[in-house]
Amino acid sequence: MVDLIRSMARNWGIKVLALLFAVALWLAVAGERKGRLELTIPVTVRNAPTDCAVIVDHPVLAVSLVGPRILLLKLRGENIIMPLDMKGVGAGTTSFSNLAQQLVLPDGVVVSRVFPADVSVTVKRKFP
Repeated sequence: MVDLIRSMARNWGIKVLALLFAVALWLAVAGERKGRLELTIPVTVRNAPTDCAVIVDHPVLAVSLVGPRILLLKLRGENIIMPLDMKGVGAGTTSFSNLAQQLVLPDGVVVSRVFPADVSVTVKRKFP
């Protein structure tokens, strides 16, 4: 038993270095594996006129993300939203496209699909 403890105590610096190297290698390999994540995210309207009613035709979007699995696992717990800026938009219907470009995502994660691809927002005056 004493010999076992002595042999474990020898070269402890090299053993710690080997352990750190193994952990770094595991993180590098796990971080490079590609994965896919399907999310349902809400559409939010910003800077809407206060004297208007805003109607969004699709209040939620189905989004597919592709990237390193470790980043996708982190995103799963975050509150991701699709912001639509209504600044300068008057009464009527406005269509928003290129929704994938409006999402703020970490480097390495890309949007592979957004459904629906376009969102229409109707602005109606509350008082005539």
